[in-house]
Amino acid sequence: MKKSAVPICPPVEQRLFRVRDAARYLGVATWFVRTMVWRREIPVVKFGNKFLFDKCDLDAYVEKHKKVA
Repeated sequence: MKKSAVPICPPVEQRLFRVRDAARYLGVATWFVRTMVWRREIPVVKFGNKFLFDKCDLDAYVEKHKKVA
């Protein structure tokens, strides 16, 4: 009998981060991420009572705040 080929899917890259994960990604404290939300410095996706952060928005925040030495 012939085995059926099962397509191999590439691993899914995480796109949305919780506060703790966003802080770890940026290398800052969780309170700093929450402060950015309160100051409306970074977009947030709200699912129920959870704040989620798009990886692209986190990357854009970093690029926007880069300084040349």
